[in-house]
Amino acid sequence: MHPWIRVLRRAVDRPAACYVKDGCASPPRGGRSRLLPPDSCAHVFEPLVGRRVGYVRPEGNVGDRLIEVAMIQLFTTYGIQWRPWRPGVPSDCDGIDLLAFGGGGNMGTRYAGNHALRGAAIDTGLPVVILPQSFTDPESRHFTRVFVRERASLRFRHDGVLGPDLALALVTDDPPRADRDLGIFLRRDQERIGRKPLVATDPVRLTQDPRVYMRIAARHRRIVTDRLHFAIAGLHAGRQVTLVANDYHKNRSMHETWLADLGCRFADSAAEALTRRAA
Repeated sequence: MHPWIRVLRRAVDRPAACYVKDGCASPPRGGRSRLLPPDSCAHVFEPLVGRRVGYVRPEGNVGDRLIEVAMIQLFTTYGIQWRPWRPGVPSDCDGIDLLAFGGGGNMGTRYAGNHALRGAAIDTGLPVVILPQSFTDPESRHFTRVFVRERASLRFRHDGVLGPDLALALVTDDPPRADRDLGIFLRRDQERIGRKPLVATDPVRLTQDPRVYMRIAARHRRIVTDRLHFAIAGLHAGRQVTLVANDYHKNRSMHETWLADLGCRFADSAAEALTRRAA
């Protein structure tokens, strides 16, 4: 087993109830249906079938790890052989046909660490595929293919191909019973807009374990949040979710492109969401 598969196994698979062996993973036993079926991602993963893929793990928080777990499950569904890739380690390119940069919301220059990581991937000379992402601003560097997870970001990448956020195709365990009513979960970083209610919590500060993240969301019957993947976790649990806008188009466009059809509500601010509930 490649040593970095062991690292990824410890970091991701045990918390997510997903098991990796020789670059493959199995979904949780007894898992529920996905929000989207795996064939919604066929155009993303079928071109990787038969290729030896190096996975470039983006910097990020527990929401990005949720995407990662879904990606590993989809690699297994489509029979894709893969292993993690690290920048600056030439031997990690041995036996790899292409690099796949993990999905998320960091295309462009705003998140410098991931921008530099993509540059390192390009410098290997291997083809680089970008799994479904949002753009904060243009990034014109050459990639073999770029998948964009919501329509508004397509204006920054005219050759981009629309594909769902991979967490929408996640296979999840049955959720715990809800034992709380309303949960307000709002960001404390640069993407937050408006004033944060005193009772709000930033869910990424509660855990880095994707499975725990899902359980926290499932405990609430109603959720107001500007954390996209906490909203997605609530939808997986069948909860009433209102997604609040962040400081660029990501949340609004994800709602318009995918989440509205999955029963998610939307508000321009937390105050609007809470006022609407009180009316």
